[in-house]
Amino acid sequence: MANPGDKRPGSSRLLIALFIIAIAAFSYKAWLPLPAKFLLVKDNIQKADCIVVLVGDLYLRFKKTVDLYNDGYAKNIVYSVIPEHGEYANDYFNFERRVRGLKEISEKELALRTFKYFGKDRGGIYFTDMTVTSTFEEAVAAKKIMLRNGYKSMILVTSAYHMRRALMLFRIVFRGTGIKIYNSTALNTLHDPPRWWLKEQEVKAIAEEYLSIAYNVIYHFILGKNRTSFDTI
Repeated sequence: MANPGDKRPGSSRLLIALFIIAIAAFSYKAWLPLPAKFLLVKDNIQKADCIVVLVGDLYLRFKKTVDLYNDGYAKNIVYSVIPEHGEYANDYFNFERRVRGLKEISEKELALRTFKYFGKDRGGIYFTDMTVTSTFEEAVAAKKIMLRNGYKSMILVTSAYHMRRALMLFRIVFRGTGIKIYNSTALNTLHDPPRWWLKEQEVKAIAEEYLSIAYNVIYHFILGKNRTSFDTI
């Protein structure tokens, strides 16, 4: 017969688990911001041969690019073109624009109009000659045009939560080229990294980044695959 004074092993483990949960709950402000903070990268801006702006947030990324250009950090801009949609996808993605009576334009023309909106003419803007569907492919396309033009340095421009993954991919793709990669983040003041879990949009963005990082490591570097159409731009 068991001694009534003996403690059951299960009870001890439960108490320890409850203690750990309580500590985690009371200290969440110290550890919960870490997933967002890890994705953030401090700017490293120096004069370069070109600015490589990644596909995505047109307003923030293009504005940052034009600001850098106007401040004299680079005289050339490199941008990738995403694929034109098929007939069904064209109807689907451009439906709202058509209903509003807006003329359908190409991705290249949209980019040029966006640059013009921020006061940059089309001089010194170069489009990659391969369509891209992922950040990895943007790095490959940028490498191709930079080597062709003899560029030795670049400033990478993308959004805050995207910068960690983008730099990882660009550094690996550009390894051995001698091209220097600097970085400048197009910050979104609506984001709040120390409290990212309070906004659904930020939760989705951060979860997507970690999933994409894991995917890129497995798909591109462990399996050694190059082309893909389902990576995350």
